[in-house]
Amino acid sequence: MVRSSKSRPVRAVVAVGMVAALAVAAVACSSNSSDSSSTTSSPAASTADDLAAQAYAYAYPLVSVEVTRRQQTNVSAPDPSLGVAPMNQLAPLNFLPDAKFTKVVRPNVDTLYTQMFFDVSKEPLIVSVPDMGGRYHLFPILDMWTNVDAAPGSRTLGADVRAYQFAIVGPNFHGSLPEGVHEYRLPTDSGWMIGRIQVNGPDDVPNVIAIQDKLTAVPLSAVGAAYTKPQNTDLHPDWPKDQEVAKYIHDLTPQQYWDLYYASLSHSQTRPDDKAFLDRLSSIGWTPDKKLDLNTLPESERTRWEQAWPKALSKIEVVQGKQEVNGWQITRSGIGDYGTDYATRAIIAYAGLGANLPQDAIYPATAVDDKNTQLTSDRPYVLHFPADGIPPVKGFWSLTMYNDRGFFVDNPINRYAVRGETLTKNPDGSVDIHIQRENPGPAKEANWLPAPASGPFNVLLRTYWPGQSVIDGTWNPPAVTPAG
Repeated sequence: MVRSSKSRPVRAVVAVGMVAALAVAAVACSSNSSDSSSTTSSPAASTADDLAAQAYAYAYPLVSVEVTRRQQTNVSAPDPSLGVAPMNQLAPLNFLPDAKFTKVVRPNVDTLYTQMFFDVSKEPLIVSVPDMGGRYHLFPILDMWTNVDAAPGSRTLGADVRAYQFAIVGPNFHGSLPEGVHEYRLPTDSGWMIGRIQVNGPDDVPNVIAIQDKLTAVPLSAVGAAYTKPQNTDLHPDWPKDQEVAKYIHDLTPQQYWDLYYASLSHSQTRPDDKAFLDRLSSIGWTPDKKLDLNTLPESERTRWEQAWPKALSKIEVVQGKQEVNGWQITRSGIGDYGTDYATRAIIAYAGLGANLPQDAIYPATAVDDKNTQLTSDRPYVLHFPADGIPPVKGFWSLTMYNDRGFFVDNPINRYAVRGETLTKNPDGSVDIHIQRENPGPAKEANWLPAPASGPFNVLLRTYWPGQSVIDGTWNPPAVTPAG
């Protein structure tokens, strides 16, 4: 999720799809980012101080998901206009944003979203996906620690996959599933599914809504029987609402942070690879299942935890480690599946909660031309892809325009992005995208990406199901160049 301005709950849902737009283009740091120099003369104390800060970073993604879950599920029934729904119920979002939309930065007009927060501690959920007719789609399933543990969809099941079913299964399920159902087992009972379905412009929205209406998610025990989604009566007026998740967490006291962590779903269900790190944390009295009560600690230990919170935030709330090629900022690894890199995992949770695997999407972003000069509406530009350098993707690709605040640009043809498959090719097979505020004329209008009437701007290249050359860096987007 891209961090946003204050908004209604739709903020969290739409922003999920833009994850890469900001965080993935700008965040990739090594695991030593949570290290810090000693603030005391005692090596033992220094180690304990560092471990306390690392404990906050370790827990940060799960707390972020929990806050988001509470904001998105604290409703009695699904609301497609907001993209919210109770636990274990699909939450489709049924509109495309336009230039008036300022709920989140870097919105997306390539896909419509269907999310679901789930708890499968009692039994698995069976998700039924209708025949997409070859339409690109993706249903990544994240555990509570924000690792993408499965990504059913076009890439993993085949571009021409017909209707299918998959089961979201918790770590302790030992039963059997119906024949033909794909099993996706998670290390946590709870988590988050963030579905995306390709949409080919505003006129195609009703077709995607029709697909969303055919998506179902039911408990295993209800398969083959009539099932009515229950109304949620367990509402919590004290849960956060209409708040930016990162800011909400930032404003918590240390004790509030840990109270929230220990009240979160699946907080004690750690991943197997975490054992060595958890053993280190246990040396300072922290475990994932025994509540940390600072008021019961000796003063020196309480002070350590209180001082570690701002220290941890200073390491989490950062943007660093960008790879820049031809003026494009690109992150190709270290997202979606973090292993034991808890520092990167926390930073991505802060700046881009819900990030995809690189195999599913990579998002180069740029705000400069080939001379490293800021892109501005005063000049026309061209992004030229040679015939052998068009973005190599198995899904599709697009280029989106944003103003300096990260929002869509109002323009005469209401075009906020151009899609690779709709662009007109030159006689030699190359493609030119004309990036400028004035209409370049009928012969070039199909490839026109309108710029703002004035001021600086930036563009984002979305590559869905990128080829291996995009992932490994042997393909890079060319620089944006001034026209004429």
